[in-house]
Amino acid sequence: TRQAQSERANLTILFDKYVPYCLEQVRCNLKTITPIPEPSMVQTLCCLLDCLLTEENTPPDSPRELYELYFVFACVWAFGGALFQDHLIDYRSEFSRWWCKEMRAVKFPSQGSVFDYCIDPNTKRFTPWSERTPPFELEPDIPLQ
Repeated sequence: TRQAQSERANLTILFDKYVPYCLEQVRCNLKTITPIPEPSMVQTLCCLLDCLLTEENTPPDSPRELYELYFVFACVWAFGGALFQDHLIDYRSEFSRWWCKEMRAVKFPSQGSVFDYCIDPNTKRFTPWSERTPPFELEPDIPLQ
């Protein structure tokens, strides 16, 4: 439903480049917390892209690299966000290692996992979530409801 022809062309290339490999990796080598149908993962990717690809983030005629940055971020969360993780098995960590090894067009910082970073809207670079989110302090006297 994107209006700009260049944007549609960029997104088509990115879907072909990333989605089949992500689906194969999740299907064959990883486990989600709860069963998630493959079309639901792709739908999640589309919903994330719909929220991320705004005029502020990707102005008209933005370079393909900018689209790819947001596309990679959306892929990480659409395909890796619901992976199983406990004290014995950490599929999120495996996904992060696989992503950094295989999907090298957009580089994540070397420390932490791909899930530790978000896109800074000003610099258009990955920044730790910890820099964007305020620290949480529980006030014991205030009810949680």
